[in-house]
Amino acid sequence: MIGFGSIGKRHLGNLFLSGYKDIDVVTRNALLPEPYEELKLYSSLQNALANSTYDTAIICTPTAQHTTAILQLLQAQVYRIYIEKPVSHSLADLELALSLSASYPNKIVVGFDLHFDLGLQKVRELLFEQTIGKIISINAQVGQYLPDWRPAEDYRQGMSAKRETGGGVMLDLVHEFDYVTWLAGPVKTIAALYKNSGSLQIETEDIAEVLLQFESGAIGTIHLDYLQPALVRNCLINGAEGTIKWNLAENTVEWGNHEKEFFSYSYAGFERNERFVQIMKSFLQDEADERLTNIQDGIESLKLVVAAKQSCDTQQFVSISDLKFLTKLNNL
Repeated sequence: MIGFGSIGKRHLGNLFLSGYKDIDVVTRNALLPEPYEELKLYSSLQNALANSTYDTAIICTPTAQHTTAILQLLQAQVYRIYIEKPVSHSLADLELALSLSASYPNKIVVGFDLHFDLGLQKVRELLFEQTIGKIISINAQVGQYLPDWRPAEDYRQGMSAKRETGGGVMLDLVHEFDYVTWLAGPVKTIAALYKNSGSLQIETEDIAEVLLQFESGAIGTIHLDYLQPALVRNCLINGAEGTIKWNLAENTVEWGNHEKEFFSYSYAGFERNERFVQIMKSFLQDEADERLTNIQDGIESLKLVVAAKQSCDTQQFVSISDLKFLTKLNNL
C-alpha cells in the first residue's frame, strides 16, 4: 500500500475486512493506528522494493506522485498494480510506462470505481440494449463544496487545493471524463473553460465547463465544480428514441421514449463504500471484468483533461489525436 491518506485508509480497511493482512505500507507516518500497528512500514517505495518482493501494489499517493511509483513498480515487474485515479497529473513519461507494461504479463487497473455503481451499470445496460437508440448527446454534471469533502482537515492544505500535488476539479473529478467515454465512446475534439473563482482560497481551478465531440458524432458537456452546497452528480443522455437520466445523489435511473413510456430504477441503500469493495475484489482476482479500467484507457481519460486545459489556455478546440506524450528524466 503506497500512501496512507484518506483513500489509502479506505482501501486498507476494506482489505483487512476481506481477510488480507500480509500488507506492507509505504508512508511518511512513523506509526499506524489500530488495527494496522503490526504492519511493516517503509518510508519510501524504493526501500520497500529493495527489501521485499511483491505480487500486488496499490498506489494511493497524491496524483503528481503517481508516475514515479508506476515506473518503479513496472521496473520491478510487480504483477498487479492498482492506480488510484487519475493515472497522473500530466502525460510525462506515460509512454515509457506503457512500454514497460507491455514487457511482461501483468494486471494494471486504474481506480475508476464509478464503473461499479449500480446506477451507472444500469445506464450502460440500457445503452447496450439500444433502449434509446443512437446517442445524440450526453451531459454530465458533478459538484460538491470542497470544505465538506473531509471536514476534519483543512481543505486548503489538501491535495485538491494545490497545483504541485495534482489538484483541481478536472483531475480530482476525472470520473466524468472517464465515464462519458465508457458510455458514449472515444472523444474526437474538446473545448473548455476553467477558472479559480477565488472564493475557496486555493491554488487550483474550482470550476470548469467542457464541450465534447465524440467520434460517433454525438456531442456532450461536462460541468465540474467545488462549489455546490450539496452533492450533485448526474448525467443526461439523449438518444434518437428517448432519454436516460442517472442521478447518483438520489441513487436513481430514469428513462423514457417518444411513446411517452417512462421507467425508473432505484438502488437506494447502495453504500458508496461498496464500489471500493467490489473494484478491489475484482482487481485481486484473475478473472476478466469489463468494469475494470486498464492503463491505456486510464491514460485516455487523462488526455481529455490535458486537452481541456490546453483548449482553455489557447482558446481553441483541441483534437485528441494531436496530443503527444512528453518525456522527462526521472531519478529512480
